[in-house]
Amino acid sequence: MGFWLMAISYKLFGVNEFATRFPSAILGLFSIYLVYKIGSELLGKKTLGFASSLILGTSVWYVIRVRSGNLESAFMFFYLLTLFLSLKAKKNFNFFPLTLLIFGALILTKTLIGFSAGFFILFFNIREILNIKKNFVLIFIGFFLFTLLVVPWYRLHLEKYPDFYQYHFIHKGARDKTLNSYFQLKLEQPLFYIHMGMRKWYRLWQISLPLVIFNCLLIFFKKKKKQARELLKINIFLILWNFIILYPFLTSEQTELWHLIPTYLPMAFLIPQGFYYSGQTFFDLIFKKTKYEFIFNIFFLLGVIYLAGVQIFNFRKEVFPQSKYETDQVDIVRKVLKYNKKIFLDIDYLPVAVFYSGRKIETLIYEASGEATFARLFETDGGNVVGITKNWVIEDLEKKKFPFKLLEKNNTYSIISKL
Repeated sequence: MGFWLMAISYKLFGVNEFATRFPSAILGLFSIYLVYKIGSELLGKKTLGFASSLILGTSVWYVIRVRSGNLESAFMFFYLLTLFLSLKAKKNFNFFPLTLLIFGALILTKTLIGFSAGFFILFFNIREILNIKKNFVLIFIGFFLFTLLVVPWYRLHLEKYPDFYQYHFIHKGARDKTLNSYFQLKLEQPLFYIHMGMRKWYRLWQISLPLVIFNCLLIFFKKKKKQARELLKINIFLILWNFIILYPFLTSEQTELWHLIPTYLPMAFLIPQGFYYSGQTFFDLIFKKTKYEFIFNIFFLLGVIYLAGVQIFNFRKEVFPQSKYETDQVDIVRKVLKYNKKIFLDIDYLPVAVFYSGRKIETLIYEASGEATFARLFETDGGNVVGITKNWVIEDLEKKKFPFKLLEKNNTYSIISKL
């Protein structure tokens, strides 16, 4: 789905960096708005919805990724839209078919982690789903739309690529993990990554979890049972969501910083709640009159805005570099364009090379050793080829006295040809 949206952007704006980033950036903005809408409806207060949207919008790695032209932004948007429509379907089940259609778009963005959004659909709509006799037509249309969107693409790839399921679901998606590995916690790295991605909000999330539970109990003991039940139900949902989406990363050593961006969503809803109701309790003890609630809301929002401002000031240079920076991948591709030869390179950044070069580029097929790989490469087209590879490969070839000519080099990559 992310690539389809990017392809549409190319048709509209041409193949360039702006068109690559446009879907990601625009969906990133829509996601912040969706957090506001969901927070206002889910938590029952626009103040909390606004605070939640500020938390997501000022989490540094959210900002970095959504402006970079990648899949996280599309994933977050369809994830939030699935939640938003699930809430709508709870009040009006006519939204159910659209909910499943958007859920299908989510699955086509990132498969395995997207399935966790099915929890929303069941949590908010289980009664209506089980009432099949009454809602058969809407349920049928919903599953039909989901199937129509998702199944053809997966069927095509499962038939075309024999290792598709093993590679994308087991190796990449589940990291080849065994059942036992899900009970072996490796907390340090993923929690450090969440801290790096959310910065100040991470510490507030840690504090907010016990505060949320305390506030539910406090409201219950105040004999506001209806409010306590609603608040408890919503927070059970948020804590379960937080657990479901975070736990797999806590048991893996292969987690990357950007993998954890979806975990920011439940955290963004939990953080303001804990502090809002705790602050309100303290405020009520002083004034003992609810008519001053708007004053408390103003102070609460000013506090959140202040923290968001400090957060932006602290990470501004990470998001907006003070000098132009070009990656080693882009740099080496620009350098190879001066050679009018067939180009081969390491497979791990082929899309980057094709995008910035505008040339047809082949991938290196690795043999048992680097020498065998390049011996085979240099036989292609009578040696009228160049190869781009990592510097450590070049160092290995030099140690083994393999004959080649070094044409270009940067910090990470080298361009070589036949001697």
